[in-house]
Amino acid sequence: MHIQTALLARRLLIGIGILIWSLMPGPCPAAQDGPTDYTLEECIQLALKKSPAVDSATQQIKGAQWDKRKAFTGFLPTVGVKYQYTKLDERTYRSVSGFQVAQNTVDNYKLTGTVTQPLFTGFATLSRYQLAALGLDVAKISEEQAQMDLILQVKEAYFGILQAEKGLDVANQSVKQLEAHLNVARSFFDVGMEPKNHVLEAEVRLAQAVQDKIIAEHSLYFARANMNTLLRRDIEAPLTVVDILSHKPFDKSLAECTDLALKHRPEIRAAQRNIEMSDKNIRLAKSGYFPTISVSYNEIYEGDTWEVSGSDYHDAKSWNVVALASWSIWEWGRTFDEIQSTRVDKKKAENSLVQVTDAVRLAVKRSYLALQAAEKNIFVTQKALEQAEENYRMSEERYREQVATSTEVTDAETLLTRTRINNYSSLYSFKLAWASLERAMGVNVD
Repeated sequence: MHIQTALLARRLLIGIGILIWSLMPGPCPAAQDGPTDYTLEECIQLALKKSPAVDSATQQIKGAQWDKRKAFTGFLPTVGVKYQYTKLDERTYRSVSGFQVAQNTVDNYKLTGTVTQPLFTGFATLSRYQLAALGLDVAKISEEQAQMDLILQVKEAYFGILQAEKGLDVANQSVKQLEAHLNVARSFFDVGMEPKNHVLEAEVRLAQAVQDKIIAEHSLYFARANMNTLLRRDIEAPLTVVDILSHKPFDKSLAECTDLALKHRPEIRAAQRNIEMSDKNIRLAKSGYFPTISVSYNEIYEGDTWEVSGSDYHDAKSWNVVALASWSIWEWGRTFDEIQSTRVDKKKAENSLVQVTDAVRLAVKRSYLALQAAEKNIFVTQKALEQAEENYRMSEERYREQVATSTEVTDAETLLTRTRINNYSSLYSFKLAWASLERAMGVNVD
């Protein structure tokens, strides 16, 4: 009796605990940055704003701007100060009217302020400044490349989510259709109108469809995680995107696409800048053949104490202007060798431009052909989808009238599922090829 009472009390406590737990509010969902339903443009803008790769390219521009500013200072005068102390071993004297008069002091202090303005450096200063300016252009082009690469990645991830969502929709439809067919098959089996193996076959087909649904769910999870990574969000954050998986004709010819690519691709412009930089390096190397000319103003304070305030042996203050021309006459062919080396670099840069141009043409051709193939497949799969839907409808009706087998229905359903997936895949391939072609051209054509 006591045991039964204890068990009853225990069950009562467990029931009360479950009731309290069910009434407690659930944990608050983690706050997310921004909406969960994104358009393609919103995804692109957010990715560009938070991308570390794009930020690194931006930092490279800032560094190039400082380099350009530093190169400009070569045109400006420089100011320097020199403080000098000289101690002699002994004084020197000279005879004046039979008297020995000291000519100097043992301790000598000198403070010199100098302003130097370069007048001609054999075009070296100008070449360095122009190289820095071209380096800034290259840095800006690199940022543009980083942005284009990121935009393509975002588009691929965006269309990947849409394709995964469509794949999950198809999997859900397949499960529902096979569940409905299994119910009919069991009903026929219960009244003796269907053999057991047909019911088993329908159960196996349904189990396979459930497995396909699980795979489709995991594909969607990963596609969303991939996009969250690009957007610098929590990888588990909820995310849905606006459906734009539709067909819009592409109206440009291959020649037009190629012309746009040759005009806008940043890689081509970067290769052209490298050739220009090679020319500047050649001129910089040739500066060794020229003299350098500068003028400097010197203001001098002297004395025999550290205050440099003058003495009997030193003027308190003096100044001079010095014009200096310096020219290296012989350096064992160093300048010539450097010029030849920079000419080799220019030839390499010219070859690189040819290679980049060929690669751009090929990329445009490949993406354009992929776009055409995907566009043709859209019409083919749409027609096939209509036929597959009609075939499934007829097979199901014939099965209900017992003039078709269960296998015919499941085969028709399998064909319909595969055709639906092919239709969505063709739309996905079309969108992806469009995005790849835009990257190959270096310009959007929406």
